[in-house]
Amino acid sequence: MTGRPQRITGALYVDTGQEVRSVRWIKPPRARYECLLCRTVEGPVTGAEAVARFVATIRTDHPTRCTANYKGVQAA
Repeated sequence: MTGRPQRITGALYVDTGQEVRSVRWIKPPRARYECLLCRTVEGPVTGAEAVARFVATIRTDHPTRCTANYKGVQAA
């Protein structure tokens, strides 16, 4: 990798859950996002469809709500 080192600004945790014979969940999927800039936790969300939507959108949605100077961090 070349260029400047990248900063880690958040952590996305996903638990894929445990399903029995594709019929019912013993442990449903869940996800949460922790912003390391503003110290906010979003989620947890549970359920396969909710987790899929959350994972697909959190990286673009959170910066619009982040209370830290997000654009300044990206430029750094």
